[in-house]
Amino acid sequence: MPENEKKSPKKGKSFMDVYREVNAKEHAEELKREAELEAQRAERERRQRENYEAKLRQERLELLKLKQGVIAEEEIAYEKEPEKHYTIWQRIGNFFYHNKIYIIFGTLLAALAAFLIYDYVSTVRPDAVVMIIASDGEFNFITEDISSLLGQYCADNNGDGKISVRVSYLPAAPSEDSVSMYYQQADQTKLLAEFQGTEAIMVMGDYEACEVLGITEGVLADLSGYFPDDENVTELGYMLSGTDFAKDIGYEGLADNIFLGFRQPKKGGFGTSEKDFQKNFDNAIELWRNYLSGNVADPAADADKTAE
Repeated sequence: MPENEKKSPKKGKSFMDVYREVNAKEHAEELKREAELEAQRAERERRQRENYEAKLRQERLELLKLKQGVIAEEEIAYEKEPEKHYTIWQRIGNFFYHNKIYIIFGTLLAALAAFLIYDYVSTVRPDAVVMIIASDGEFNFITEDISSLLGQYCADNNGDGKISVRVSYLPAAPSEDSVSMYYQQADQTKLLAEFQGTEAIMVMGDYEACEVLGITEGVLADLSGYFPDDENVTELGYMLSGTDFAKDIGYEGLADNIFLGFRQPKKGGFGTSEKDFQKNFDNAIELWRNYLSGNVADPAADADKTAE
């Protein structure tokens, strides 16, 4: 036989051929299993049907005998339902199944109550609040220093056994930068919330920031009656340049036009009262008096500072 007529070697099965054969085999086995299950189901239904028909025939026969007077009604054997016995876990599961709506609702209420109680107990309520509205980014990094300094001269006004002065940097300068505008809107929202309440009394800023916010008139209290003959008292507040405040907080670059103002007590937002406003105002004035006179209201804080 010529070489060119030799038979070419047989090619092995391709991947797809094997894949199809395996699928065909699995499909055939699945059909076989389904056929066996169907046969078993049909046989089970046939037996149930025969038993049911036999029961009906027996009942009809007994009813016929009863009508003919062959047997008395007492002689008819009624099939009684077997008494069911439940385990303790089955009873518990049955209870939860039938009362799941009430249980879920009660659990949610209990969880909410627990969260509110925990939040109320664990949240540290400030004894004084300072809002910084001056447009100086350095303030964002020294809020803790200001809080620590003023905390030494602050009394435990809320009676929780802790001294806490919260300081928030909420600059008011407008900006055309989109990212800065986003943060500015967020700061203004927080600032509005502070002004709606009665806790934030002290406002640290300059005239320009107050003008931007529109709080140059009727918002900040006249301090001349609280600090008479004090040359640091201005129309809007107490000038910090005439004190050791910059040195005490470690910020020698503090602008000369920064002052500390105090919001004039009046009726606040919903849920607030002028009485609370006045009380917080008096506490804030007392805190600043303590600072100016060096009267430490928190000896522990002063001892820690001296130790350092």
